[in-house]
Amino acid sequence: MYRLLIVTKDARVEEMFASMEGWEAMGYKPPRLRSTVDDAKECMRMHHIDAIAIDNDPAFAPLNVYMDEQYSLMPVFAIADTEQSQWAIMREVYQLLNQLHADDSDDEYDEGYRLKMVQERWMKKLLSGMAPTRDYILTHHRMLRCPEKIDAPFLRIRLSIPQGDNFITERWHYGSDRLEVALRNFFGEEHDHMKLHVAVISPEEVRVMVSANPHKPDKAEVSPDRALGYIRETIEQIQNYLGLSMTLMDTKTLTSLTALAAEECRSEPNQ
Repeated sequence: MYRLLIVTKDARVEEMFASMEGWEAMGYKPPRLRSTVDDAKECMRMHHIDAIAIDNDPAFAPLNVYMDEQYSLMPVFAIADTEQSQWAIMREVYQLLNQLHADDSDDEYDEGYRLKMVQERWMKKLLSGMAPTRDYILTHHRMLRCPEKIDAPFLRIRLSIPQGDNFITERWHYGSDRLEVALRNFFGEEHDHMKLHVAVISPEEVRVMVSANPHKPDKAEVSPDRALGYIRETIEQIQNYLGLSMTLMDTKTLTSLTALAAEECRSEPNQ
């Protein structure tokens, strides 16, 4: 069973978690509750914890820093206003923990790699406009411990595939998922001071996110000209090696990852 830690000073939150029944049936041990940063740290040192919820109280800011430094792979889930909403969150946390801890291959278990794969699926969901609301993005981005800053500007680049389905069915033969992996290998995860994410949205469209590399804080901004130059070079390489032609549809600078919420994307043309 998974083990949880709830860190809060709010008596109402403590009462809500204390009144929630059926933890074992959902696959959890009853959560531990702590009200100070020091007590939370001690709890994590003394006990195995699979996921944590931290109240938004400013007093817990040092704990968030500690989590980034010492427990960067541990899911951080949201505290809801109602018991019903909290159970919905706990079901999602349970599914995430199952993905991170599933023993479904002959390879050596690597939680970091599994979390990275979950993060990539999340970024594809964002690029596809499938995250419904701003709040949804805020809570899930934190829960998945994504390194990209939520409020940092980035470039969203849309590429068209003129061949569409014909390339995948007649030349590629491996499906869109494998094509996405191949394109990620060409573009790379990082280039210079840029961080990249690639998503095959449909047989006719690919989207690329280019943001500042969170691991290089001295480079805070991305040059659109430099980014587009790299994209064009990579498109040419893909054409030469795979025979896949792509053309630039449009480039847009967005101020925050929350701008990718479906409620925001509906107002954009050509979505």
